[in-house]
Amino acid sequence: MNYKVCILAAGIGNRMEPFTHHINKSLLPVDFKAAISHIIEKFDINMEIVIAVGHLKKTVIDYLDCAHKGRKFTIVEVDRYTGIGSGPGYSLMKCREHLNSPFIFFAADTLVLENIPSPSENWLGVSKVTEAKEYCTVKIFNNMIIELEDKAINYNNNAFVGAAGIKDYDVFFEALEKNRELINEELQVSNGFTALIEHNLKPHFFTWYDTGNINGYLDANKNMSKFDHSFDFSKSNEFLYFVGNNVIKYFEDTSIIHNRYKRSKILKDLCPQIICLKDSFYAYEKQSGEVLYDVVNDQIMYDFIYWLDTSLWTNIKLSNSELKIFKLSCFNFYYKKTILRVNQYYKKHKIKDHPECINGVNVPSVKNMLDLIDWDNMRNGIASNFHGDLQFDNVLLKDDGDFLLLDWRQDFAGIVNYGDKYYDLAKLNGGLKVSYKLIKQGKFLYIKDSQIGVKISHDVPSELKKSGEIFRNFLNDKNLDSSKIDILTSLIYLNMSPMHHEPFDHFIYNFGKLSLYKTLLESGKIHSEGLS
Repeated sequence: MNYKVCILAAGIGNRMEPFTHHINKSLLPVDFKAAISHIIEKFDINMEIVIAVGHLKKTVIDYLDCAHKGRKFTIVEVDRYTGIGSGPGYSLMKCREHLNSPFIFFAADTLVLENIPSPSENWLGVSKVTEAKEYCTVKIFNNMIIELEDKAINYNNNAFVGAAGIKDYDVFFEALEKNRELINEELQVSNGFTALIEHNLKPHFFTWYDTGNINGYLDANKNMSKFDHSFDFSKSNEFLYFVGNNVIKYFEDTSIIHNRYKRSKILKDLCPQIICLKDSFYAYEKQSGEVLYDVVNDQIMYDFIYWLDTSLWTNIKLSNSELKIFKLSCFNFYYKKTILRVNQYYKKHKIKDHPECINGVNVPSVKNMLDLIDWDNMRNGIASNFHGDLQFDNVLLKDDGDFLLLDWRQDFAGIVNYGDKYYDLAKLNGGLKVSYKLIKQGKFLYIKDSQIGVKISHDVPSELKKSGEIFRNFLNDKNLDSSKIDILTSLIYLNMSPMHHEPFDHFIYNFGKLSLYKTLLESGKIHSEGLS
């Protein structure tokens, strides 16, 4: 049967704020794939798909180009996607000229598990709900829909899921055009479906996830995920997608995308080749191999350190003026950025910097400890090529035994062409001391008690501990400043804290604070009874 598919992705998604301030709700990831991709992949690759766009339309169009290149899309720009008279009915009317045949209708925030039947008959997707007033509900008699009620308080728990098959498209659109009654100030699609009741409108039951609200979105990720992530390690301003054979990254800050592309040209074959570049997205082909967290052993760690030292960390000779700028960048990146980030953490949780008992140790305030750091030493970095977020989740051991860098940083304090080798060393050190793989599985503890203070703990696999020893031996052999690396590692943990969700933000902040105290204690900058 010849038919089309229409996906409505124009709305502002106000039920998903603040996430939808910078990205269209259809692009919010479910199991590391945008919601709209889950819908698209329900249909044959040769199917024409009409997509209505409006709110942040460029993000939708750019994503589709990176994720589904080769698919036949007809993009319809909706002029009125918010305010009185907008709504799914209005968006669908804007698509009418492209839907002169039977078609399947999908709201972009509707995910269902079952296969989608063709529109060889008129059907409405239905699912049982506990709270009906938020949805359009249907009354069913003898396996036929006999009535629709849109967002009304009733005892009917059969909700329209936002997917339908429309065989009699002329009847549907004529009714939608004729009945312009608004519900909640929007033109709903129910005005058209009501007319199909006289032409046999059948219910089709689905397992449904409404990703247009926070609870539904979280529920979809929990139940549809193939990944063992007990804890949400994501960030609200960047997303990672796996679609087909492509890996796609989204950043709200468009400068990150373009600087990452520039740095990929510097890293060359040390990282994947970018095959799609947009303002907010870049994509590369999925590489075959395993991340180091999954395969690391003594020999792999030895090989990896040698590879870094000979292939990545190539020193950069700087002029006197460049060296002055580099030293200032190190100071800004390590000191000023840390001050900014910890203040974000304090503001986020409405607390102040103060001494704290952590795991039975009386730890001074962050400010007092920062004042004890030798910032002249911190300024004296080693200019070299670098990764920027060098931990085992971001390194792939390919099937051929070579290494590949993933998720490289876009710059070092604004410098694109080089960075501080010590920052890479500290990042690597940080990923050896805290297994981010196990963090994602929820294997960490944070407790705050008014009597005992803060208690934190986490699991570190024996393979990481052995790799940590190999790393320490490398630092000694190369005469690198291990104390400086430990200080930078602690600062990295503190910097991470406001960027993540509870309770990991509290764990990593307190872990960084305790780690900084222990490093200063070992270096003699601080005494166990307090500041020196």
